[in-house]
Amino acid sequence: MAPVDNMYVQWLNDTFESAADNAWLEGIDFTDLTLTQPTRVSNITQIFYESGKIADRTRAILHAGMEDVLSYQEFKKLVKIKKDMELALVRGSAATGTTGTANRMNGFASVISTNKSDISGVTLTEKVFIDFMELCYNNSDVLPTECYVGPKLKRTISLYTTKITHNRDANEKVQGFVVNTYDSDFGPVNVFFHRDLPASGTGNHDALLVDPNWFATGWLQPLRREVLQRGGLNERFQISGELTLLYRNEKSAAYIANASYDID
Repeated sequence: MAPVDNMYVQWLNDTFESAADNAWLEGIDFTDLTLTQPTRVSNITQIFYESGKIADRTRAILHAGMEDVLSYQEFKKLVKIKKDMELALVRGSAATGTTGTANRMNGFASVISTNKSDISGVTLTEKVFIDFMELCYNNSDVLPTECYVGPKLKRTISLYTTKITHNRDANEKVQGFVVNTYDSDFGPVNVFFHRDLPASGTGNHDALLVDPNWFATGWLQPLRREVLQRGGLNERFQISGELTLLYRNEKSAAYIANASYDID
């Protein structure tokens, strides 16, 4: 989480040169070697907004299970706006500049390009999963530590069986086959459910691999709740915030689109 000072946010992204043979003769003259300049990267802030109005009579009535109907409805809208923010951070696609069109940020699915692949129905096997881990390492020296998938791919990953031995106390009478952390040559990865990585096509699903140290939310306006002036016999409120996704290195993540699952 970081503050930003404009709706159009820019920062610099640079790449270190790869190691190479470097040997020179003694006493050589100055040699003008090639320099590369950082490139500008950008994203756009997106305004999120929810509101509500509660009639005085509705608030005065005793409601079963809630102390104050206004506070309850504010809570529901707060949950809604946070879910909307998460959806935009994962799947958002930038839009700006048109009168009457709200600004929209680019989310992970849009900013990741180097390690993004549409595998068109190929099953997310253990080998495919590790291949994408290796791809991140080869392109950035960064190892993703988190994986976000929907339920079908989560079940597929839980069925990975390479070098796994399960030991259970029979007296506990518990059966389980769950993988919440997957460890490979490229380090451990925590595997999480995510509601915004569902099927992207018929029978196909998306997966996001990420090192969160290279990403952050950039806030132009913090999330806030405001009670507005009364407009008659009612109480009005609004909740709003404005943020974007900051990515210092999109190569530190991978996006797998249209993966097939195997849960048999």
